[in-house]
Amino acid sequence: MKKLTFKEYIQSKTKLYEAIEKTPQRVALYTLRKYCKLPVNESEENKKHISLKPKQKLSVSWLYEDIDNPKPICINFPDVDNVDPTTKFSSQWKGERLLNWLIRNTFEEIK
Repeated sequence: MKKLTFKEYIQSKTKLYEAIEKTPQRVALYTLRKYCKLPVNESEENKKHISLKPKQKLSVSWLYEDIDNPKPICINFPDVDNVDPTTKFSSQWKGERLLNWLIRNTFEEIK
């Protein structure tokens, strides 16, 4: 693996910041690795917990207004039983807390 010079590192970081400004929204697909629950809501009054099993998938749409702390826009559960795959849920948690939960409970699918 080629090591970057400092100048190349700065240039690549600048390109990354420019790309994020152009496309601030990203959809990430995650695979569960253990049994867990995720609190979500369809509206402000309708709060519930989705029970998840290993190998099920969920997708999260992230909005990168702030590069270090993305905001979750919506969460979909494409292959979870008892949940309509077209329903878009919102998160009960802020971006940092949801990211920590995802790190502990899922693997991110790399496209």
